[in-house]
Amino acid sequence: MLKFRRNMSLADRSIRIMVGLSLFLIGPLTNFVETDTTSNIILGVVGAIALTSGASAYCFLYDITGFNTLRD
Repeated sequence: MLKFRRNMSLADRSIRIMVGLSLFLIGPLTNFVETDTTSNIILGVVGAIALTSGASAYCFLYDITGFNTLRD
């Protein structure tokens, strides 16, 4: 089982969850953005990634760059 070290603060997680949910709903589930289907799918995928990282409190880009918003 993979175990990741948390690297996101509560504020960071909350913002990611709100933005991720918004993008996920705007993307594939509605026609709010009048674009092609590919753009709506991309918005949905980015939203899902933001939701997942917010829920798990782990961001792989933070890990790669050494950035950490979580206070020890």
